[in-house]
Amino acid sequence: MTIQHRTVDIEAAAKLWRDDLPASQIAKRFGVSRNVIVGLAFRNRSLFPWRGDAGKKTRAPGQAKTMRPRNQEPELKREPEIPATAYDAERLQSAKLLHHLSARECCWPLNTGGPYLFCAEETTGRYCRNHHARSLPKKYEGKA
Repeated sequence: MTIQHRTVDIEAAAKLWRDDLPASQIAKRFGVSRNVIVGLAFRNRSLFPWRGDAGKKTRAPGQAKTMRPRNQEPELKREPEIPATAYDAERLQSAKLLHHLSARECCWPLNTGGPYLFCAEETTGRYCRNHHARSLPKKYEGKA
């Protein structure tokens, strides 16, 4: 017998549900899957009363679940600040905000903390000649 969405079948399933039969056993009686019964119960809540947490497994008292320690996020290493030079101090006179820069102006930040001001020197690339040289890593001058 397959369950059809007729009132007789739904009412019969609801009676078994009220008799505290599990959804899987009700499903076996009708020859359908447990999900069909759960779906019927969900759609017809007036006929299938809520059972609370009766079907859930309970833990014995004192059997607390221990928490595993979470992996801590690695600390990000801060880049060393590039100290300002006399050139930067001179450029502060004509510095601009980022949204005021054109494509051919140096976008090297001159200050820390907002509002950020940028060099704005005429250039062919991203940085002016002075700031481009400062952006490159220093060559190691160690003994060989």
